[in-house]
Amino acid sequence: MQGEYAQALQENAMCALANISGGLSYVISSLGQSLESCSSPAQTADTLGALASALMIYDRKAESTRASDPLGIEQTLVNQFQPGLPYLVPERTIEALASLYGNTILSIKLVNSDAKRLLVGLITMATNEVQEELIRALLALCNNEGSLWRALQGREGVQLLISLLGLSSEQQQECSVALLCLLSDENDESKWAITAAGGIPPLVQILETGSVKAKEDSALILKNLCNHSEDIRACVESADAVPALLWLLKNGSPNGKEIAAKTLNHLIHKSDTATISQLSAFLTSDLPESKVYVLDALRSMLSVVPFHDMLREGSAASDAMETMIKILSSTKEETQAKSASALAGIFECRKDFRESKIAVKTLWSVMKLLNVESGNILVESCHCLATIFLSIKENRDVAAVARDAMTPLVALADSSVLEVAEQAVCALSNLMLDTEISDTAIAEQIILPSTRILREGTLSGKTHAAAAIARLLHSRRVDYAITDCVNHVGSVLALVSFLESARVGSVAIGEALDALAILSRSEVAGSQIKPTWAVLADFPKSITPIVLTISDATPLLQDKAIEILSRLCCDQPVVLGDAVASASDGISSIARRVISSPNLKVKIGGTALLICAAKVNHQRVVEDLNQSNSSNYLIQSLVAMLVSGESSLANLHSGDQDAISICRHAKEEARNGESDAGTAVISGTNLAIWLLSVIACHNEKSKTAIMEAGAVEVVTERISKRSSQYAQVFSLFVFNYSFKIVLIRIKYMVHIIDFKEDNSIWICALLLAILFQDRDIIRAHPTMKSIPVLANLVKSEVSANRYFAAQAMASLVCNGSRGTLLSVANSGAAGGLISLLGCADVDIQELLDLSEEFALVRYPDQVALERLFRVEDIRVGAASRKAIPSLVDLLKPIPDRPGAPFLALGLLTQLGKDCPANKIVMVESGALEALTKYLSLGPQDATEEAATDLLGILFTSAEIRRHEAAFGAVSQLLAVLRLGGRAARYSAAKALESLFSADHIRNAESARQAVQPLVEILNTGMEREQHAAIAALVRLLSENPSKALAVGDVEMNAVDVICRILSSNCSMELKGDAAELCCVLFGNIRIRSTMAAARCVEPLVSLLVSEFSPAQHSVVRALDKLVDDEQLAELVAAHGAVVPLVGLLYGNNYMLHEAISRTLVKLGKDRPACKMEMVKLGVIDSILDIFHEAPDFLCTAFAELLRILTNNATITKGPSAAKLVEPLFQLLSVPEFGPDGQHSALQVLVNVLEHPQCRAGYTLTSHQAIEPLIPLLDSPAPAVQQLAAELLSHLLLEEHLQKDAVTQQVIGPLIRILGSGIHTLQQRAVKALVSIALIWPNEIAKEGGVCELSKVILQADPLLPHALWESAASVLASILQFSSEFYLEVPVAVLVRLLRSGSEGTVIGALNALLVLESDDGTSAEAMAESGAIEALLELLRSHQCEETAARLLEVLLNNVKIRETMAIKTAIVPLSQYLLDPQTQAQQARLLATLALGDLFQNETLARSADAVAACRALVNVLEDQPTEEMKVVALCALQNLVMHSRSNKRAVAEAGGVQVVLDLIGSSDPETSVQAAMFVKLLFSNHTIQEYASSETVRAITAAIEKDLWATGAVNEEYLKALNSLFSNFPRLRATEPATLSIPHLVTSLKTGSEATQEAALDALFLLRQAWSACPAEVSRAQSVAAADAIPLLQYLIQSGPPRFQEKAEFLLQCLPGTLVVIIKRGNNMKQSVGNPSVFCKLTLGNTSPRQTKVRCFILLHPVCPTVI
Repeated sequence: MQGEYAQALQENAMCALANISGGLSYVISSLGQSLESCSSPAQTADTLGALASALMIYDRKAESTRASDPLGIEQTLVNQFQPGLPYLVPERTIEALASLYGNTILSIKLVNSDAKRLLVGLITMATNEVQEELIRALLALCNNEGSLWRALQGREGVQLLISLLGLSSEQQQECSVALLCLLSDENDESKWAITAAGGIPPLVQILETGSVKAKEDSALILKNLCNHSEDIRACVESADAVPALLWLLKNGSPNGKEIAAKTLNHLIHKSDTATISQLSAFLTSDLPESKVYVLDALRSMLSVVPFHDMLREGSAASDAMETMIKILSSTKEETQAKSASALAGIFECRKDFRESKIAVKTLWSVMKLLNVESGNILVESCHCLATIFLSIKENRDVAAVARDAMTPLVALADSSVLEVAEQAVCALSNLMLDTEISDTAIAEQIILPSTRILREGTLSGKTHAAAAIARLLHSRRVDYAITDCVNHVGSVLALVSFLESARVGSVAIGEALDALAILSRSEVAGSQIKPTWAVLADFPKSITPIVLTISDATPLLQDKAIEILSRLCCDQPVVLGDAVASASDGISSIARRVISSPNLKVKIGGTALLICAAKVNHQRVVEDLNQSNSSNYLIQSLVAMLVSGESSLANLHSGDQDAISICRHAKEEARNGESDAGTAVISGTNLAIWLLSVIACHNEKSKTAIMEAGAVEVVTERISKRSSQYAQVFSLFVFNYSFKIVLIRIKYMVHIIDFKEDNSIWICALLLAILFQDRDIIRAHPTMKSIPVLANLVKSEVSANRYFAAQAMASLVCNGSRGTLLSVANSGAAGGLISLLGCADVDIQELLDLSEEFALVRYPDQVALERLFRVEDIRVGAASRKAIPSLVDLLKPIPDRPGAPFLALGLLTQLGKDCPANKIVMVESGALEALTKYLSLGPQDATEEAATDLLGILFTSAEIRRHEAAFGAVSQLLAVLRLGGRAARYSAAKALESLFSADHIRNAESARQAVQPLVEILNTGMEREQHAAIAALVRLLSENPSKALAVGDVEMNAVDVICRILSSNCSMELKGDAAELCCVLFGNIRIRSTMAAARCVEPLVSLLVSEFSPAQHSVVRALDKLVDDEQLAELVAAHGAVVPLVGLLYGNNYMLHEAISRTLVKLGKDRPACKMEMVKLGVIDSILDIFHEAPDFLCTAFAELLRILTNNATITKGPSAAKLVEPLFQLLSVPEFGPDGQHSALQVLVNVLEHPQCRAGYTLTSHQAIEPLIPLLDSPAPAVQQLAAELLSHLLLEEHLQKDAVTQQVIGPLIRILGSGIHTLQQRAVKALVSIALIWPNEIAKEGGVCELSKVILQADPLLPHALWESAASVLASILQFSSEFYLEVPVAVLVRLLRSGSEGTVIGALNALLVLESDDGTSAEAMAESGAIEALLELLRSHQCEETAARLLEVLLNNVKIRETMAIKTAIVPLSQYLLDPQTQAQQARLLATLALGDLFQNETLARSADAVAACRALVNVLEDQPTEEMKVVALCALQNLVMHSRSNKRAVAEAGGVQVVLDLIGSSDPETSVQAAMFVKLLFSNHTIQEYASSETVRAITAAIEKDLWATGAVNEEYLKALNSLFSNFPRLRATEPATLSIPHLVTSLKTGSEATQEAALDALFLLRQAWSACPAEVSRAQSVAAADAIPLLQYLIQSGPPRFQEKAEFLLQCLPGTLVVIIKRGNNMKQSVGNPSVFCKLTLGNTSPRQTKVRCFILLHPVCPTVI
């Protein structure tokens, strides 16, 4: 809306809306909420406009109706600054923010509202880019992201604001300057930024041309800049700011003038004549009207004027000063007052001016103003006088004039106007710097106004008032009048109050302290008036200011303060101590004065103050002393005070000594009852000992320093000296009978030592008791010297001395070494300590309080004796035995020591434990009788209990249990058990528990009588008694389960009682004991089978969820016994015991964990569901959490539980089992882990890792998995060895572990296991070796594997499982395959056994090894045969396994003559035959070797004639029929030859098998050897008439053809053909006349011609046999044969002539039968001297006997065609 009435209309509309809505706050709130739901920018803009209007008119009335939240409004508006909105929305938002920050009611609640208002103002006037920067700054400031400096982005924002100073509008300039002013006030860095950005010149320019507000803000900025840095100030000064400021000072507004004056004060640091002249002109001119700010500026200028300029007449400075003095007489009050003030300021800072004539001139002028009525003028005039009087001592002219000012100043000091009175007192204070003037002053006239000012004045006035009183008291004695005046007006409290507000270390404080110190030393005769310092004790809070002055003050002031305060130590120790402890550096300052001050009074006073402080806050004292490094020096000073203190104190007045003391109790307590022990008040040098005790008590490190300072020696000497003097005094009454001499000696001793000082002995002992708490101090030599002194002191008649000597002994005993304790024991201190036992507390209450204060034990006698008797050598030594009778005597009632019997019982109990000798001494001293009698008298419960406890200790000795009084004690204990009080019954039950450890007592009838009362106590007694009853019953029944039935026979069934206890709300401890008794009872099967035992299951299980570990342990043990019963085990499982049992597997209660493991093992056996439940509950994870810290026994139990769990395949394959592998391997590597645990752990690992899928999930290294198993393979426990080997076998199935070098280390142990002879072990070891045999065969062999494996393979009793045997065989085979060098190491029998392996590789290895052995050593073949090699080889052939190699070895063996001679060899015939006949036999080489083997066999005649040979014949014929190779044919024929040579049946078998035809076919073979062998076989086959029916002409024909073929091929004939032919012709004459026979004759003739001798013979034999048949055969046959044979005539002749003699007969015979003519041609004869040929009837040729020469003969002989002729 626009227009003249728009704003009014908007305001009225908004008011109407507020009235409708219930108030403007509701409107504002509603508008703010509606902003969030606006659907369009226009709607948002309208809403923002309405909100701006509402914020504009928000007033106090609206605030009172309902207050608005400006923070929420601001945040709502800030949220409207979003990118992308139309310009109208941010514009309206700015307007709303301007309304918010412009509203004085709302903006006051916002942080940085002025800065925000100015930023909003600048935003409305800025251009786009600048506006965006300013909006970002505003948002940052609204979002509390930092100060204005950070919101403006530091220097960038300053640069932006400065840029707006020059070209902007006046309003924009004002906002920019105002923001810069805020920045300069807020942030020091901004001042440098303004300077660096060139802001000073524009600011100076604004001083000249800007608006009023801008000028004032610019001046303020320049003031801040000048005040910050000298460099910036110089920049401002160089920018000609002074003229501009002077103009502002002259023409500006009042506020501007003030700012200009202040800025000039900061800007001008040196004299400027022009400026001074201009300011002087201002003073005399009309403008400015007010000269106040001009005087301020001039004061600043003149304060820096050089002195010589001031003194020079006519100078600007001198003229200005004169002008200022002149205007003191101005008619304007304001000008007079300000002039006096300015002069005061000049004289205050310029001492040289005060000492010059200017001061005198000014003094005269100012004194004239003392009579005016204007209070303002009087104040400033007095102030000016006070500054001039500061140098009154130096300027005597001023002093002369000043005497006249005393009277008016005293009058003004009494003025009702406080300001006037204060300045008058200030002037008087400085006036009395002149001692002459001070002496003439009247005390009351100074004290009264000064005290008033001390109470009501300003800090400066109080300072001068304190100085006035101090300067007054310095010049006079404090008499009655002054004391009365001081007390009357309260000057002391006023001075103290001043100290509280004054600056520490100022001169005024020194004067005030001096005054207080003088007042504290004042003494007024009579009691009509209190001392001046007494008021401090009456007002404790007044102490604090004095204490505070000690810190950082001069030593003199500190001594004064200490002197003042030390007199209050006795009356107000707590308040004083609190003040000292609270004061900063107060404690260390006092300590330094104690150390450094030569004044003993100050030393003692400071000591007393430190004691008070320590009483309030000892920790603060110790800390401050340590932090100031003054602790050790203080200690040395205190010890030095002990050495020199007595002589120094002797010179002090008794009053001074008593004035400084410490009262341990409040005044009221002290008055109500004085301490008999003399420990209430500590004074003198005893304070030093007391402080040393305090320091030592609360600072352990200080004890060593105290000892090193010689305190132990000094204190020990002090005790020794005082004790001896004290003893001398009292010894006079015993040994001196002359009364006169006694009086003289007493007077002399009293003169030497005041009996009051004897009280210091206990303080010395107290210090020693505290020091001896440090072990290092105890080891020092001075400490050992103090032991005899303390031993004597403990026998003192003074209770405090005796008590604290016992404290020192207790400290020695508690903290000393064994040697120290022995020294104490040997000093005889025990007797004195025993004499202190049992004193009533009321008699030594004061001493008990002291012990508590210093953290000492309350009863040192008890502690010292108890600790002494802890030392074994002392407890069992002579000192203890000497003490025992005294302690036994204390069992008798002593009136003044009522607690002695009970304490004696305790010490006797201690001495009796584990010391038979002491027990015997006690018994000999009558302890048993005394105790029994004591019990019969019915003593108090506690004592009765202690007595029974001691009885229990005594009865631990078997010798004492056999004592005749022992049974009496049992009866008495049973009586106490039935009739005694509760405590007594409890003790009796405990004693019976000890007694029942003796078998004869436990088995006695009296012990049986104890069952019922114990059960009754268990049923009806208190919980404590039930504990004891259960313990006794457990002891009674634990070792004799059968006696537990006695419990069941009593009137109240114990199991029911226990069940009720377990089900009740009693404590967990009792339930735990009840569970322990259950454990004992349930060991009996009969009790365990009762219904009551079953009812116990549920409460026992419920106890498992408790947090009481002992109870849980007992419950688990009881359940462990219960689950031995199968039905109860089911019941326990049904009650859900598994869940809490598994839940208890945490922490370090290892015994509980072991019991839980045993129970879970029993629950898990044969209960898969329980196992699964355990695993689901996380039992494996719980076990693993405990494993790493568990002891060995627990690890064993856990391993057993895991073994039970992993017997389940589902669990084993689950994820939980996978976590077990690595921890269990780590556990196996622990040397202390026992065999049982190892067995279980290994079984778990086997259960998990035997599954391939489980192993695949692990990446175990050899170091993790293999190394822990190596030592286990050598375990003495076979079961561990077995599982280790089995686990190893599973692991070594993994290839990476097989190849790992660590795996070599397991070979040796595995080989040793093989030698154990235990099948299971061997099986696991072999299985492991199988996995690595291919990789590490050489290592296995080197570890003796060959030998051990051989033993395993040969083992027959008991027979190894086949799988084990096969595995061993494969390992050995791997070794053999690796290297032939191991062949000789393997026994033959082993190799033979390997032949029976089902593994082809094993068999091949064995065969190769056997072949090598046989080749190297022929005799080994016999061993092979003896080992069954032949049978094995035959079996291999039968199964067609390794046929070739097996056949080769078999042939080699059968070729051995000795082997063939064995009877068992015949069994090989049939298998070999069958092998050859087997259609599956395809290996030709094997068939060949088998055939050859058969041939070898039948070289033995016996074998050839055996019945099995027939089968061989058939097989061999079958071989020949299969068209084998030539080699095989030969071999088969040879074998058949051996067969038929000696056996007719074999011939028949060959024939029947078709062998004849086969042989005939072979005779015609192209292979000569085959053919020859066939011929030989024919010769043998037809060597008789066995198969005559098979002999035919075809046979002859085949042979003839072979002969012919041989002749054609070689030109000669093999004799075997001819022999075969001869065999046929010889045995079968019918064949001679056959055609094939006739056809063979030419070949026979040719054989005679070309063959060898044997061939010729065979051919000759054949012809001869044919010739024999000519007579019987047909003529044509004979003719044909003879004609054919006639060709042989020459050959026959030749044979007759040159052949062997055996040829002649047959040749001649043939010649005679052959037709034809013989022609002999002799071509040449060599030396013929004899006849050739035999004589013949037909022809004879005789050669002549001629000389040896070649004779040529040519002879022709013609034979008759019918008659053959032989030549």
